Amino acid sequence: MELQYYFADDFSAFEDYFAEIKSAVRRYHKNEPVNGFGEPMDEMYYIISGTMSGSFIHESGNVKTSSFYGKGYLAPLYFPGEIEMMQSFAFTAVTDLEVYVFNRVGFERYVNTNPALNIAMYRAYIKLVSLNGQELANQLFSTGMEKICNFFYIYLKNTNDHDSRIPFSQQAIAEFVGLNRANVAKYLKVLREEKVIDTQRNHIMVINMEKLREFCSENI
Repeated sequence: MELQYYFADDFSAFEDYFAEIKSAVRRYHKNEPVNGFGEPMDEMYYIISGTMSGSFIHESGNVKTSSFYGKGYLAPLYFPGEIEMMQSFAFTAVTDLEVYVFNRVGFERYVNTNPALNIAMYRAYIKLVSLNGQELANQLFSTGMEKICNFFYIYLKNTNDHDSRIPFSQQAIAEFVGLNRANVAKYLKVLREEKVIDTQRNHIMVINMEKLREFCSENI
């Protein structure tokens, strides 16, 4: 089982190599911007510890969180030239975060001169496209309750630094699953009454994983 929107470990084999070629090491606090909307995407980040999110902003001002990145991942994946839409994309620290920083333009020579890294980059792109296709199907055909429970269940199954804790506010969950906050609150109320979760300020504790699974889509 893979989380369509959580990426980790795809580049962990290169951690020692990245440590040698990094331009800097940075640390971010929870909720601190890593790369803001409208800023050029001229850096890449290898995650040493922690989690960060990736979000798009629509011209209307609405923000949609599309992905999460954990230890051992490199984001954004390397791309040559400039892609205008990337200025509508931003990274934010979900937890305290430590990263190696690379200049994106300069990273080209490492991709082109390291065959193993080149192959890993291609594989990461193929995986990204495949999993985003699965996520599109989830968004199109799952109910609101299933979207929320899918998110909770697979997040906890694919990460190991959570203690059954979903470290997101209701607003962040709404942005991610594509529902408004009122509907998220309604579904969380049902899950709380069913003793599946316990809601706390800016995070949620899952107290019954098996019962949570019963609310998920059949293919989870």
